Amino acid sequence: MSRELPALHVLPGREISANLAAEAALLEQCAQEQRAACLFYVNDSCIVLGRSNQPSEWVDIAQAEADGIPVVRRISGGGTVYHDNDNLNFSFIVPRAQLNEMCGLVGEGALSTSAYIDFFRSLVIGALSVYGGEWTASGTSDISLNGRKVSGNAQRIARRAVLHHGTLMLHCPLTAIERYLPIPPDRPGVSHADFITGLAEEGYPADKEQLREWLYAAFVARLSAGSD
Repeated sequence: MSRELPALHVLPGREISANLAAEAALLEQCAQEQRAACLFYVNDSCIVLGRSNQPSEWVDIAQAEADGIPVVRRISGGGTVYHDNDNLNFSFIVPRAQLNEMCGLVGEGALSTSAYIDFFRSLVIGALSVYGGEWTASGTSDISLNGRKVSGNAQRIARRAVLHHGTLMLHCPLTAIERYLPIPPDRPGVSHADFITGLAEEGYPADKEQLREWLYAAFVARLSAGSD
C-alpha cells in the first residue's frame, strides 16, 4: 500500500526547550494523522536528561548553573547528553502500526523496544556508511564509528506512534562533556575520551545539510520499502 512521503521539518531555532516542545507536538500530530515525519534541529549549549535520570547522578549541576548552561529533561529514556552547535539532532516519528508491520510484529498492541531500536539504528548506519569507516550498533542504543560512540539514541513509545531520536556529533565537545557530565554509571573506570568521538575527529566532513539529506533519504527509502 502506497503512503505519503514522511513530512520533513528543519527547525530554525536553537533553544532547547522550544525544540523539544516542537518534537513532542510532532509526535502527537503523527499519532493523530498517522503520517510519518522526520525532524532535524541544532541546539545551543545545553544538557539534556533522559526521562528518568536523576540530575545529581548525571550532571555537575553547580558547574552548569555557574556557566549558564540550561539543564532540561526530554520525553524519552536513555542517558544524559551535552548538546551544542556542532551536534545534529535527528528524529524519526512513525505510526506504531506501520512500524510494527515493518518490524514483523503481529497483533494489536504489539511492541518491541529492541526491534524498534534495531530498525532505526540500521537505517542511520546505512545512511552514514557512505563515509566509509566502521559503523556499528553498540550498547543499548548507541552508534559507534571506528570503535567509539558518535551517536546516542532514545525512544518514546506512544499508543499510536513511536518517536526515535538521536544525536550525531560533528565535532566532539570533549572539554565541555568532561566539565559537566560525570562518567556514566554503565562505564566505570574509563574516561570520556576512551569511548566518544565526532565525525571531524575521525577525519570525515561534518556538513549538516548533507547529513540531513542522507538521513531523510534513508528514512524515505526504508518506509517506502516497507509499504510495497
